[in-house]
Order: sequence, then structure tokens, then C-alpha cells
Amino acid sequence: MDVTAFQNLELIPELIKHIESLENKLLRIEQVVAPPLTTKRGVATYFGVQPRTINNYMTQGYLKEGVHFYRKNGKLLFVEDAILNFDKRIVA
Repeated sequence: MDVTAFQNLELIPELIKHIESLENKLLRIEQVVAPPLTTKRGVATYFGVQPRTINNYMTQGYLKEGVHFYRKNGKLLFVEDAILNFDKRIVA
């Protein structure tokens, strides 16, 4: 067996550190750039549609109250994890 294959194994821990560093940088960038997914405007921006389209998704039952959004003190709030997991292709 080729010795260089084993030498390359020594690079794995360094590569893992580098990947973790890049993941952390990407997470920080996403936090700055990504729209807030708790507001209708933020959800619309994330989906690449107008806020009225979000209204349509809600009226048509694609976005479900208690799953994708809820109302608190008369204010509409979206559930970030549910929005991230929402498959927009089902409304296409």
C-alpha cells in the first residue's frame, strides 16, 4: 500500500478544523444577511414573493396557523423552523 495515503490521513483533523471554521463564518454571514423569518415581510423576502402572496398561502391553507404561524396579542408571528422546512414547491 502507498505510504502517501497514510500521510494524507494526518491532514484530516486540520481539514475538520477548517470546515468547522467555515461553517461558523457562514452562520455569522447568514445571521446578518438573512431576513427575519418571524415577520410576513421577512418570510416573503425569503420565499422571493410579495407579502400578499404570503396572505394567499395562509388563506389557501399552505401556511397553517399553529404550524407555520400564530397570533399573539393581535400580532402575526411566523415559526422560523416551520418556514425553513416549508416546501414552496407544493404551491407551484
